[in-house]
Amino acid sequence: VGAGVVDINSFKRYNDTLGHAIGDRIIEQVACLLAEKVRSEDLIASDRAGASRDLHARLGGEEFCFVISDLRHHDTACLIGNRYKRAVEGYDWSREHEALAARPVKVDVGIVCLQLGTIDHRRTHARELANSLLDEADQLMYAAKQASSSTVHVRSMKAENGRLLADGDPRPCGQRMLNS
Repeated sequence: VGAGVVDINSFKRYNDTLGHAIGDRIIEQVACLLAEKVRSEDLIASDRAGASRDLHARLGGEEFCFVISDLRHHDTACLIGNRYKRAVEGYDWSREHEALAARPVKVDVGIVCLQLGTIDHRRTHARELANSLLDEADQLMYAAKQASSSTVHVRSMKAENGRLLADGDPRPCGQRMLNS
């Protein structure tokens, strides 16, 4: 399983200079792009009855999260994160406001990949693991932001006794993986 956190770069500046109505349109469009670009089989994508739902959750102001339910390798997380980043940064933001042509919206993405244990272990520790996953993904997103790079940051983890343990160092994954 993987959990990702997405943050809109410099969102406060968009709100302060272009107004809250444009800020709201930016958030709505980023949410739509996330819904389009994260895989349709991801956990938040559909309910058991088959009705379509959003693929993401808004965490706060300008942050979103998403869950990748069937993740076999962190390279897949890189592909998904980069596909989303590319969609946001390639969108024609001048459609939302002419000033956004010169300063288009960009996002930072952090994804943590978790090797799950037994079903009994998951049931016992689900809440703690979910909170830990989001915290770790949030830290990776901030690492991507501080690096001021065009990469998505991903880390593999494993769960033991209700705690997340690093399974290797976090790594940025760049555009080179998108051709896979």
